[in-house]
Amino acid sequence: MRKLAIALPDFYKVDEREPSLAELTKMLADVGKVSSALEIVTYDDIASNIRRDTGINIYSLDIPEAEKIFKANIAKYADSYLVVTIANNSDKAWLFYYIYDAADSKLMYAYQAQGHLIGRSSKDYLNATKDFFKQFDSAAAKSLSKEERKKFKEQQKEVRESKREATLQIERKSKQKEDLVRKK
Repeated sequence: MRKLAIALPDFYKVDEREPSLAELTKMLADVGKVSSALEIVTYDDIASNIRRDTGINIYSLDIPEAEKIFKANIAKYADSYLVVTIANNSDKAWLFYYIYDAADSKLMYAYQAQGHLIGRSSKDYLNATKDFFKQFDSAAAKSLSKEERKKFKEQQKEVRESKREATLQIERKSKQKEDLVRKK
């Protein structure tokens, strides 16, 4: 498995501190790109590919119909896809991460995040998602043979170092812009 697509989360915003559905979907992709050794394919990319190839705009459909079209086409663009379900009907949120095989939609991996430290805020969802990607990469490495595991760990290290460097460059540019604004 090399490409992981982000599917539309099963989520309904009930608190103003929570992200919108679009913000949550983008956050999942952004965290995955920074935290995982896999190639992360965003929901927007999948939607535009489906529109290009089939002429169907899944953004204009209701959610159940959009999910059906997504599942029917996802195997063309990724090996697997991630669906996040958030149960946020109490003070603390429970996050469920499900990875499905893109070819047949069979469940490949499930992860649950809950606890007294996970509230109903964007920051809490972000931290839980970082933990998920770390755990998933670790579990994926364990399922490989010794030789494949070594290659995977090297790949993880390279990907994380390059992503870390890219993040540092962005932070430096942001700091330079802040300094320029302060000087003016």
